[in-house]
Amino acid sequence: MKILITAGKSAKALKLIKLFPEDSIVLADYGEMPSFPSKAYRFISLGIQNDEIIAHNLLSCCLDESADAILPLNEIELKEVQKSKILFEEFNISIITTPDLPNINF
Repeated sequence: MKILITAGKSAKALKLIKLFPEDSIVLADYGEMPSFPSKAYRFISLGIQNDEIIAHNLLSCCLDESADAILPLNEIELKEVQKSKILFEEFNISIITTPDLPNINF
């Protein structure tokens, strides 16, 4: 499975990678992203943050990356993705939230 995790430059996102050892991980965040190679994940930029089109931007990135699931870590992203849950489901993209995950120390 391919999972897009937002807040990709955060320590929380990097710790969450450990929960998905068999999956392909894309770490996404706003602005410039690091560009170093890793077998466990890769970084992509979400561009400039625009709160009015967050769900659209995230859906577009999921489609561009062929992601099967999204794990939004920023509160505004989670709120907007949940509002658009049906749209994500129409494209067979699951929404994972941190309460769905086993306990991990952040």
